[in-house]
Amino acid sequence: MPATEAATQHRGRILIPAARLGKGVRLPLERIGSAAWLMAQVIRSLFRLRREQFQVLRRVLRLQVKFTALEALPLTMIAALLMGGITLIQVFGQLSTYGAEDYLSQLLAKLVIRELGPLLVGVIVIGRSGTAIAAEMASMKLSGEVDALIATGVNPIQYLLVPRMLGGIVAVFSLIIFFDATALLGGFIVAWWRLPLSLTSFMDALGGVIGAKELAITFLKALVFGGSIPLLCASYGLRVKRSTTEIPPAVTKAAVASLLMVFLIGGLLSAALYG
Repeated sequence: MPATEAATQHRGRILIPAARLGKGVRLPLERIGSAAWLMAQVIRSLFRLRREQFQVLRRVLRLQVKFTALEALPLTMIAALLMGGITLIQVFGQLSTYGAEDYLSQLLAKLVIRELGPLLVGVIVIGRSGTAIAAEMASMKLSGEVDALIATGVNPIQYLLVPRMLGGIVAVFSLIIFFDATALLGGFIVAWWRLPLSLTSFMDALGGVIGAKELAITFLKALVFGGSIPLLCASYGLRVKRSTTEIPPAVTKAAVASLLMVFLIGGLLSAALYG
C-alpha cells in the first residue's frame, strides 16, 4: 500500500469521528440559536402590532387559552390532588422518624410551589398543547397556509406565534396556581387523616412559608415555560418541508426538546434562586 494512501486512511479514521462529534455539538447549538432568533422576532412583532390587529389576536389568544388551560384543568387538578397526597405521605414517613411532623405543611408547600407545580404543569402543557402546536404548524406549512399568509400581506409571526406565546404564558401561570392550590389541598386531606391537624393551623403554617420569593419564582417559571414551549414546538413544526411523514418526527423532537428545556431551565432557576 502506498504511503500516501495509508496516510489518507489514517487521517480518515481520525477526521470522521471528529466530524460526527462536531455535528453532534453543532446541531443542538443551531437549534438553540434558531429558537432564540424566533423568540426575538416574536417579541419584536408583539410591540409592532397595530390597533386593527388586536381583534384577531384576541380571538386566537382566547382559543389558545381555552385549549391549553381550560380543557387541561381537570387533568391538572387530578394530578395535583394525587401528587399532593402522595408527596405528604412520603414526607410524613421520613419526618415522623425524627418527630418533626410539625414541619409537614411547610415542607409540602416548598416542594409544590418551588418545584413540583411548575415542573408538572410544564410536562402536562407539553404533552397536550405543545405536541398539538407542532402538528398544527407542520400541517399549515405543508398545506401552504403559511405561504398564503405571506402572499396576502399577513405577518405569520404576528398571526401564528404571538397569540400562542401569550396564550401559553397565561395558561401556564393559571394552571400553576390551580395545581399548587389543589396539591396543597390534597396534602391537607392526607395530613388531617393521619394527624390531629386543623385547617387553621395548616393555613397558618403555609402563610409563614409562602412569601414574595415563592410567588416570584412561580411567575418567572410560568413566564419562561409558557413562552418557550409554544415557540419551541412551533419552530419544530415549521421545519417540515416535503411530506406529511415528517410530522410525527417533528412532533416527537418538539416534545423532547421542550422537556429538556423545562428540566434544564427549571433546575438552573432553582439553583440560582434557592442555591
